[in-house]
Amino acid sequence: MRHRTWRWIALGAVLTLALAACSDVEDPEEGETAADTPGETTTEAAQCGSETITIAVNPWTGAAVNAHVAKTIMEQEMGCTVELVDMDEFAQFPALAQGDVDATLEVWPSGHAKDYKQYIEGEAGVVDGGELGVIGNIGWFTPTYVVEENPDAASWETLKGNEDIFNNQFLGADPTFSIYDEEIIENLELDMEVTYSGSEAASLAALDQAYQNEEPIIMYFWSPHWAQAKYELTEVELPPYDDACAEAATNEDGDGYACDYAEDILYKAFSDQLETKDPAAFGFLSNLQYTNEDQNAIALAVDDGGESLEDAAQAWVDENEDVWSSWLPAA
Repeated sequence: MRHRTWRWIALGAVLTLALAACSDVEDPEEGETAADTPGETTTEAAQCGSETITIAVNPWTGAAVNAHVAKTIMEQEMGCTVELVDMDEFAQFPALAQGDVDATLEVWPSGHAKDYKQYIEGEAGVVDGGELGVIGNIGWFTPTYVVEENPDAASWETLKGNEDIFNNQFLGADPTFSIYDEEIIENLELDMEVTYSGSEAASLAALDQAYQNEEPIIMYFWSPHWAQAKYELTEVELPPYDDACAEAATNEDGDGYACDYAEDILYKAFSDQLETKDPAAFGFLSNLQYTNEDQNAIALAVDDGGESLEDAAQAWVDENEDVWSSWLPAA
């Protein structure tokens, strides 16, 4: 918050009126601005009601970043009470439909065609909350040094018959993620076995170990992600995403999926009860939209810089009022 400096060039009465009209004057007893006092909110934004707003947090850093940024701003600027709940990305749709969770802030549509059709298009308790602004890409990635040494690793077509480059192993991620790698491998008739790291952190640890030793690894990974800047990675070419894969994505377990993941324009999803429950929270979360670079900067501070999610989100909020001020709904 910028502080205004007033010049003593007028009569005392005029100065008093001017100061009274200013919303962030210094408290004569406390020596700080009212707007800067912890726990106080501005009067320019619509304020939340008394009910707690619950936001789902999926098990990857980007999702946690979004939720902590939203919580920080909503509590400090709108007087909201926000609770963050860890939840896998598939469990959140029935939770939204039942009103147990109010919002989720990062849905990857390539993995949720079935959920979108059932819950949003089917008007079964969930509404589309608009684009997050972040563009995602899931795929198969390998360190660039592997491709430089073994050009056959660059494409599924040339990898076929040469799977021993990777010891016939493919590293999946958290099994609760939107993953079709077993189907892709089976349908493209590749001689590879999928093992699951179990979490984003474990995938990163495996990548880092392989990278440090210049060992081969092929894995499910994605962007935006700060690791794309830290490690030089090459995306392995898969058959282009097409209508057949779009249809397969709506099948149970992705049966028949045989191509690359779709480019993901990430979106938010809300319980259809949220707008009535708290119009101010609904307005803010609908407006929330930032870039890959914004999210990556916060995630990098957390995963590579060792900051807590709370501190990294607060630092971004402090430095980017020009971005988030437009998210605040008018009073």
